[in-house]
Amino acid sequence: MHWVDMEWLWGYHVLPGSVRDMLHFCRETGARGNVNFDGIGYEKLASEDPEAFAELREAVRAGTVELVGCSYGQPYGLFHGGESNARQRIYGARAAVRLFGVRPRTFWEEEFDFFPQLPQLLKGVGYEYASLFFQWTWHTPEVPKEEDTAIWWEGQDGTRLLCATRNRLNLHQWPEDVDILLGDLAKETTPDPSRPTPLILQWLELMPSPDWMCRSEVLLPKTKELLSDPRFDIRFGTLSEYLESVRGSQLQSRRYTMDEVWHGMSLGKNADNMRRLSRDAEASLLTAETLAAVAGLFGRPYAQWDVYPTWELEESWRELLQAQHHDNDECEGLCGHIGRFSYERSLSLSDRIIGSTATTLARHLGGDAFVFRNAPHKPKYVTSVHGSIEEPAELERVLLFNPLGWRRRVPLEGGRSPVEVPGFGFVLAAAPQISGWTPPDFGAGEQSAGGIKVTQDSPSGRLLQIVTPQFPEGALAAPNELTLVRGGQRHSVSRVGPSDRETTADLRVWIEESRPAVWVSRRGSISRPDPGMNAGLQTGFKPAFRAKIVADQPYGVSELQPNGVGLKKYPTGDWMTSPQWFEEVQRPFTATSFVDLVDTDNPDRGLLIVHDGSQQWFLDEDGTARCLVNMADPWDESYFQGQFEVNFYLVPHGPITHADRMRIAQELLRPPVSAGFSGTPNVERFDPVECTTPNVLLTAFYRETRDSGRGIEGYAANDFAVDYPYVLRLAEFDGVESEAVIRFAPTVAQAAKTDLLGARAADLEVIGEHEIRVPMRPFEIATVYLDLVEGRKQVRDLDAHRNVWATVHRVEE
Repeated sequence: MHWVDMEWLWGYHVLPGSVRDMLHFCRETGARGNVNFDGIGYEKLASEDPEAFAELREAVRAGTVELVGCSYGQPYGLFHGGESNARQRIYGARAAVRLFGVRPRTFWEEEFDFFPQLPQLLKGVGYEYASLFFQWTWHTPEVPKEEDTAIWWEGQDGTRLLCATRNRLNLHQWPEDVDILLGDLAKETTPDPSRPTPLILQWLELMPSPDWMCRSEVLLPKTKELLSDPRFDIRFGTLSEYLESVRGSQLQSRRYTMDEVWHGMSLGKNADNMRRLSRDAEASLLTAETLAAVAGLFGRPYAQWDVYPTWELEESWRELLQAQHHDNDECEGLCGHIGRFSYERSLSLSDRIIGSTATTLARHLGGDAFVFRNAPHKPKYVTSVHGSIEEPAELERVLLFNPLGWRRRVPLEGGRSPVEVPGFGFVLAAAPQISGWTPPDFGAGEQSAGGIKVTQDSPSGRLLQIVTPQFPEGALAAPNELTLVRGGQRHSVSRVGPSDRETTADLRVWIEESRPAVWVSRRGSISRPDPGMNAGLQTGFKPAFRAKIVADQPYGVSELQPNGVGLKKYPTGDWMTSPQWFEEVQRPFTATSFVDLVDTDNPDRGLLIVHDGSQQWFLDEDGTARCLVNMADPWDESYFQGQFEVNFYLVPHGPITHADRMRIAQELLRPPVSAGFSGTPNVERFDPVECTTPNVLLTAFYRETRDSGRGIEGYAANDFAVDYPYVLRLAEFDGVESEAVIRFAPTVAQAAKTDLLGARAADLEVIGEHEIRVPMRPFEIATVYLDLVEGRKQVRDLDAHRNVWATVHRVEE
């Protein structure tokens, strides 16, 4: 069960009722089972119904039920960023430790939550066991079916979890499903004693309401029938108990790839507005916490009362993580508006921190500032916190802060040379032209810059060709355009005709000289198309060469061979009661931020396509990589958002690595924070931390309080005896065993490699007070806790100023 959506729509009785119905089921059958609430649901239950929470906590203590899943917001992890996935597990596990006194050990979520790096993240918060049986509800997830009921699930880095499989003994929550299973099992011959005992794995989303179909009163008769059947010996256990019992068996190891799974969700619906909000909120939040961490190295004055805005940032994460809940992705027409408000609240908190911290940092540098909220090519004035700067025209310099963990070249307007900005650091550069920027409308014709020639026809909405040194013959075999399926045929949007008179589409193309890259922006509005993914608004990229597909997932990059068929089901009317129908989705694949079309015959060249949120792709038989821009989802009934704005950055390239691909994508998608600066600076550049190992990227830099480690044995900050430890996340992307060399501008007093929760794994030697070296496995996601001397909180002697407050109220004297 979950607080998101279910309690929003049904009321405060949902979680207490689910707990009590589960315990009633256990008492009636002797069952021991597993409970899967969202982490925020446990927090809400503890505060809203302490009695029901006490019953659940006692059941966990007694071993009647086991906490499983325990992500904070039960996301489709595949659709969200790598660091969001790390925080989902961190915040969820910490909630379980804080509220129940136990560290969760078993991953088992109802909805599809899979990507190749997930086992490593789960192991990082203490998980030993897992299940890959995801229930079909609004979506139709597929992972490979296995004959055995247990395997070793192996992640991209080699991390392994004992895992229950998707197999023929999996049961959904309907009693009718039990009848089919009984019939199948009755046909079985004597089981092979050398194989693990078969496991019946069943989901029950219990809510004791006549307005819900899964409740103990409906399920108990069929369960008791199964228990009393003389043909079977049924024994109950928690999932971890079962998996531990088969640990010594000869289990197969499985490393599933992204082209072997199908999420089965209506990805692309409503122009992916929810996923775009998630991306924007995560990027803003990562920027805010990194900027606040760096600013703390300059001492007082702080941007707020304390050295770090802990509560604001953590509350921003909670809003983001709950908004990423699977029901907000699935049920946009039902509860998605509440998830959208959570994204907006998260953004409002992180935006405030960016503005106040950047202006405070400017004061440390001897000046004053106001902040722009940047999108690529679109500087936008946001706030002037300190009033000394009246007009943008008065600016002489701009403070550029880089939220990414590596050096990057940032383009400046007016034809000036790009400036290099250090990772997680800043430079002061000549002031930009900040009145705003709109790319010119070239209409039909050519434009050339930076060694790239682009041919386009804006009236027809088609990008015709890209010619570069890597592709002198042209990179495209067919124009890039928007298309729709009408009457079973695919049509160009510009040529669909009167039936689509409400459809508008605007094409803008611009060559980004500093990369170089071709920016393709498509925006417009579309009348509601036919239902389903196949009928949605799409845009295709057909390379002029045979290409293999390389795409990214959370904290990973891999080569894909999309050749499967995914089943997607929809209701014919009312989502709860109407018959359902299926469509076949041919050769689908997903990409978190980029698709690279790599020349099969010449792998030293390719066309990298970076997108700003359109994650659903398909591979046509002719080699076209087709992106789903918008679709109408029948699960949302009458709700449909036809407006869309999608951006693609086409980067022709020579030989590059996976780490290079990640750098390029993030640099195009996450511009620096720009703060107009006025004054005489005492610092021109600050380079706080740098990793000189090219295949390892620094992905997050933030702080937390020692209270975050409550209940975590071996929490590093307790050993450091510092209240605000720094946390550095780093990831290896090229599959190469490495030693990451990391250098710091501040003094490093202590450093330790930890798990995701901060439990100390190994001390790290500090070399010359400013360097550490971190051993990295291929594809490892590592966490380092740091005590940086200059960042330690500076406590004011307020007692020396007691006279300001102590007697000031005695005005009559």
